[in-house]
Amino acid sequence: MQRYVLTERGKFLIAIFIIVFFLLVPALIFIIRTLSRDSNEPPHNSNGIYQNGEETDDHDDIQGIPPESTPELPDDGDKGQEAQDPSLSGPESFDLDAGTMVFLFTPQLQNALDESTISAIGELLTSQKNTNNAKIAIDIPQLPDNDAATLTNAILEAFSIHGVPLSDITFFVYQPDPDTLTFKINISFQ
Repeated sequence: MQRYVLTERGKFLIAIFIIVFFLLVPALIFIIRTLSRDSNEPPHNSNGIYQNGEETDDHDDIQGIPPESTPELPDDGDKGQEAQDPSLSGPESFDLDAGTMVFLFTPQLQNALDESTISAIGELLTSQKNTNNAKIAIDIPQLPDNDAATLTNAILEAFSIHGVPLSDITFFVYQPDPDTLTFKINISFQ
């Protein structure tokens, strides 16, 4: 029977192999988990608003309604559709040929889009501007975290009703006028 003796060089190679193995396996697991999480969730800023890192050039075109024309907040804090002002129902402007739509949203009064707006979004998706490579650009105001979450959830829910994947939607944030409660939300194709 023959015995094998490990040399110093052999011991060193085995130690290197063990160290690399214990460092490489956790690193690969971390990378795989990070990549799979990033592919399922779009990037977002500290306000919880999904963005692609770009700013829109047409900030002056999108602004809130003056404070004197905004509806009064209900005292009971109800954010349901029953408290919604009729002027908030449906799109404010709609151009199927240009592939654009503007609607109003008041985060303090609404927690979802009304049926007229959801229906108009479905019609907008049939625009010739909605090509296979087009992204849906949505201009929303910069809001506090809770209001931003309410607005983005309402918009994403409306698009999910029409089967639009989250990866096709890009949010752009604009600075609203101070003391504005009702905001214009602009949808277009890029």
